[in-house]
Amino acid sequence: MTRGHRKELLIGTAMLAAGAFYLYLVTGLPRRGPVDATFIPYVLAGAMILLGLLQLGSTLVGPAAGPNAPEEAGGATPSYLTVGLTLGLVAVFVALLRPIGFPFAAALYLFFQFVVLTPADQKPNYGLYAVLAIICSTLIFVTFRYGFDLILPAGPLTTMLP
Repeated sequence: MTRGHRKELLIGTAMLAAGAFYLYLVTGLPRRGPVDATFIPYVLAGAMILLGLLQLGSTLVGPAAGPNAPEEAGGATPSYLTVGLTLGLVAVFVALLRPIGFPFAAALYLFFQFVVLTPADQKPNYGLYAVLAIICSTLIFVTFRYGFDLILPAGPLTTMLP
C-alpha cells in the first residue's frame, strides 16, 4: 500500500467518522416538523457520510494513488495559500454575521471566495463576481427567512424586514 493510498483511506475514514459524529449530535436537537432548524444539519451529516463512503469506495476499488497522482491525473498540486485564505474568509464571515447581517456578510464572503478560487492564469471578473455574490446571498437569505421560516441575522436590515 502506497503512502498516497493510505492518505486517501485516512481521509475517507475521517470524513465518514466526522459525518457519523455530526449525525449523532444532530439527533439530539428537538424536531418541530419535516423542515425546521434541524433540516440542514441532517442534510450536511448525510452529505458528509456519503462523501466519506464514496472516498473509501473509490480508494478501495480504484487504482492506488501514487506520489505523483495529481499531476498524472491532470489535476493541480494542493494550494495551501488557497486553503489558508478560505479559512480566513470563513472566520471573517462568522465575525461579521451578527454586526452586518447574513446578506451583507455572505455577499462579501462569496465575492472574495470567488476571487480566491479564480485560477492564477485567469483575470478575475469582479463585476460578475459581485453580481453573483449579491444574487446568491439574497436568494439564500429569502429562502431561509421566508421559505423555511428560519431567522438568519439581518443586521441593519432588521428594522426594514416584515
